[in-house]
Amino acid sequence: MDQAIRLDGVHVLYGRTVALDVERLEVGPGERVFVLGRSGSGKTTLSRLVKGRLVPSAGRVTVLGHDPACADPRRRRALARRVAMIDQEFFLVPRSTVVGNVLHGCLGRVSWRSLFEVYPREEWEKAEAILAEVGLATLGDRRVETLSGGQRQRAAIARALMQEAEIILADEPISALDPELAEDALELLVGCVARRGVTLVVNLHQPELARRFASRLVGLADGRVVFDGPPGGFAATDSAAVYRAGGAPRATRGADDERAAGRLAPKTGHPDLRLVGD
Repeated sequence: MDQAIRLDGVHVLYGRTVALDVERLEVGPGERVFVLGRSGSGKTTLSRLVKGRLVPSAGRVTVLGHDPACADPRRRRALARRVAMIDQEFFLVPRSTVVGNVLHGCLGRVSWRSLFEVYPREEWEKAEAILAEVGLATLGDRRVETLSGGQRQRAAIARALMQEAEIILADEPISALDPELAEDALELLVGCVARRGVTLVVNLHQPELARRFASRLVGLADGRVVFDGPPGGFAATDSAAVYRAGGAPRATRGADDERAAGRLAPKTGHPDLRLVGD
């Protein structure tokens, strides 16, 4: 396996609107790729393709040498365990404890007893060690609903680390945090990933933070790659191309609104699939 992630001729359509149009994009093992773009540029669509939550309308997506949306349910589940995702909304269980949420990250490798929150001792020890790593060592017994936004972000990172995935995707992971906490959260995430040597793909709006923490930047505009290179090469002209005014000319405002509400489905062969986000 030469690449952790590869897209070849990938197109995603929402009705007649092109959400993503990528001729070729590759991410190597261990890279820290930050994807920049306006809302609606295709960042979330890209993440969901890699995670296997979405099937492209055309083209091929390969993750860790496999198709993440293959027809075989067993293979699809096996690959899903190798790719963790930190969603913008975190999707923690509010009334469960912090350590209980973190232990959910190991569900793919433990027995059915975990459905009743009966976990092997070694998994508890891993969860406690990860909580200490992310600065939540004393909060394991707290319910998630009592945590601050920054603490919930750390809990979401801990759950992803508990999965022991080879790829971690983070979709706008700092959007709900103030600037100081946002920088701390990215520093924590990048540090944890670097210690494990796994691949990291982060969707972000802030070029200044991306330059600091990424090993590579990818800029999306209207679903297309308009920049791909080292952070130091991201110039003012590149920023203008990524964040140009006017939004996506190929999608009407009405189509954007319907897509955000989940009423437009991509042509995936799965008519019940709905995608919310950019």
